Amino acid sequence: MASRGRDPVVSARGLVKDFGRLRALDQLTVDIPRGATYGLVGPNGSGKTTFIRAIVGLLKLDKGELNVLSRPVSRVQEIYSRIGYMTQHKALYPDLTLQENLEFFAGLYGIDKQERERRISELLEMVNLAEHRQRLAGTLSGGMYQRLSLACTLIHEPELLLLDEPTVGVDPRLRQTFWDYFERLTSEGKTVIITTHLMDEAEKCRIVGYMRAGRMTAAGSPEEIKRHAGLKPYLQLWLRDPKKDASLLRARGYEVDMAKGAAARIRLESHDQIKDVLDAVSPLDMRLKEPTLEEAFLKLSEGA
Repeated sequence: MASRGRDPVVSARGLVKDFGRLRALDQLTVDIPRGATYGLVGPNGSGKTTFIRAIVGLLKLDKGELNVLSRPVSRVQEIYSRIGYMTQHKALYPDLTLQENLEFFAGLYGIDKQERERRISELLEMVNLAEHRQRLAGTLSGGMYQRLSLACTLIHEPELLLLDEPTVGVDPRLRQTFWDYFERLTSEGKTVIITTHLMDEAEKCRIVGYMRAGRMTAAGSPEEIKRHAGLKPYLQLWLRDPKKDASLLRARGYEVDMAKGAAARIRLESHDQIKDVLDAVSPLDMRLKEPTLEEAFLKLSEGA
């Protein structure tokens, strides 16, 4: 079964990991719920990959408590069959074909021949590599290699999927296909933890965790992260009578920033205020500008 209780799929308390004088994880504490896409974001060197590697037991923590799928990470080998991990590093066999690589990984997890062929065909279609199944993996371009790596990671239908920048070099259309597939997995109760530098991908996650200097600085839905950074939507208005209309809006308590020409910017506390603004003035044109995660992370970085 994909869901085993209501415990977090990953629970970390006070994780510390040093590499010499570099502290990669610094009292990292976070709970990652089941059945969610969880985006790990942050600048290079913030500890995202170190955290992922700690979850799968590839490095020994210096301090802290880490549980994965309700087991201490010291026993993570007992649940390897329930975890899929796609690393940034090349982990496939270049002298094997795409088909042979997938068969190899399917064999590792004991998938029978009939089910194996069904899964291989399904995944090759999903990553748009079906017509290349007899091609050697070593001849693939960077983007095609990423797609094959993802297929191999998914071959055993893992309950917990850990993806370290999986869409590097993948075109936007296929990236959307991947995200549709991730949504399908989470709807089945599975969990996808993904590191990314692409803000449009982070926006697709149900929960985003912003890491900096080995700590979890902020975590929540994309909208909660924006609010945490103090960002709000604003209206950009092109006013018929800038001086008069600006006075009317200020009289209603709005802060009006005048730009060049007849354009004005009004910060909103909520979208409900749009009607009130339009009751006060009749602009020539209007645009609603929503804050972005990129703006939120820049703000959070400044605060740090």
